[in-house]
Amino acid sequence: MSPLLIELDPLRAAGPVLLGASFAEAGRALSAWGTPRPYAPYPGAEPLDWRLSGAGVDAHVFCGSTGVVQTIEIYRDFDADPQARVLLLGVDVFSTPAEQVIAELRARYDIEIEGSGHGLSVPRLSVGLFRSEVPFPGADQETIDHYTCFESVLIAGPGYYDGPPRDGEP
Repeated sequence: MSPLLIELDPLRAAGPVLLGASFAEAGRALSAWGTPRPYAPYPGAEPLDWRLSGAGVDAHVFCGSTGVVQTIEIYRDFDADPQARVLLLGVDVFSTPAEQVIAELRARYDIEIEGSGHGLSVPRLSVGLFRSEVPFPGADQETIDHYTCFESVLIAGPGYYDGPPRDGEP
C-alpha cells in the first residue's frame, strides 16, 4: 500500500481541507484521509473541531466558535506503516531532517525559531513546525533518528503569527 500524500498549500489548504471551509465541509474533506471524529473541547460541549487518527497521520482541524476552519495541524503518526508523506513546498516535512527543512525555508523566507529551537514559524506563510527534543542523554541511534524530523505542522490564514500591534500601529 502506498502512503497517503498530503500537499500543503500555505495560506490556503492541507490537501483537500481548505482554510475558511465550514465545519461540515471540513469533515467531508478530511474523510479523504480516513474517518474523522467531531471533537469537543470538554465533555458536554458542542463539537467545534475535527480530529483524525490512524490514517498515516493524525490531524486536528480547528474551527472553533466561528464554524469555519481556522487552522489545520497534522501530526506524524509514528505507529502507522506506511506513514503519510506531508509536503511543504515540495519537501516531506516528516521524513526530511529538520535542519534540512529549516535550511530550505530559510533560503526563501524569514523564519522565526521558537523556544529551545524545536519549533519554528514562517510568518509570511502562516506555517509552524515542531519537533520534540531527544528525550534523554545517551539515547540509542534509533531513538535519536526518531526525533531528527519534524513531528507536526500547522497551517493557518494570513497573519496567524503576527505579533500584537505596537503603540501607534493599526
